[in-house]
Amino acid sequence: MVILKQNRFNQLLDTIEGINPNTLTTRLKEMEKSNLIEKKIFNETPIRIEYSLTKKGNALRPILEEMAKFSTMFCCGDVFKDAKPRTFRHVYGKNLPIMS
Repeated sequence: MVILKQNRFNQLLDTIEGINPNTLTTRLKEMEKSNLIEKKIFNETPIRIEYSLTKKGNALRPILEEMAKFSTMFCCGDVFKDAKPRTFRHVYGKNLPIMS
């Protein structure tokens, strides 16, 4: 299991520009049902819920990173308000290995 930097609902909500809380809830439920993420509920006051990638979800990471790399370079008008292309490193803080 991989722990994400943003693993709580409000953290995810803050990092996904323009997403509606109901939409995020729906997407998280869909990913949990598909066994891509795991939800852990902590019996605290207030209740704390954290999400983490499963082995299956982590296996998708390289594919999603390549898609993100493509979109930052070639779909910048749809991704960024200023429509300027960016490198993957600029957006995500790391380089991707070159895939053959």
